[in-house]
Amino acid sequence: MIEKVLFDFLKTHNIKYELFRHNPVFTSEENYICLDENGQEKELVIPGTQYKNLFLKDKKNNIFYLVTVPGEKRVDLKALSLALGSSHFSFASAQELYEFLKIQPGSVTPFALMFDTNKKVNFILDQDFVVNPPVNFHPLRNDMTIGMAPQDFLTCMQKIGYEPKIIYIPVK
Repeated sequence: MIEKVLFDFLKTHNIKYELFRHNPVFTSEENYICLDENGQEKELVIPGTQYKNLFLKDKKNNIFYLVTVPGEKRVDLKALSLALGSSHFSFASAQELYEFLKIQPGSVTPFALMFDTNKKVNFILDQDFVVNPPVNFHPLRNDMTIGMAPQDFLTCMQKIGYEPKIIYIPVK
């Protein structure tokens, strides 16, 4: 019930959101499926932009990054590492993900930065962030999605203690 920490935080700070419950999803390409009033599966359409989050590591310098982009974008990791002045990116391990953000693979979300109390993770946000509001992220688990206005999301990140570095994320 780790998500309770997030929901309590949002309530405490009067941050508005809409909650959508659905089947667990592990990639941004998957459809969101929920049950209708008759218990039948149906596709859930969530308004706005669905985001994917990459938890990356610069192995040479032992620096971690959470990179957030619209779900349809294919990130060019080599070009991104050059843009950020890093040597080479790889995906961080599940152990590192849990160590820093207290979540499991498939549930990566900027909201987990609330657990990075030592501010070891660099938060990088794609410049196309506000193209199609609302913005949608998992609330620390992958069977729910939170939708909110972009400004409410940025306010949430500020209250957590993170100001994202907003840049052009190179794509393939």
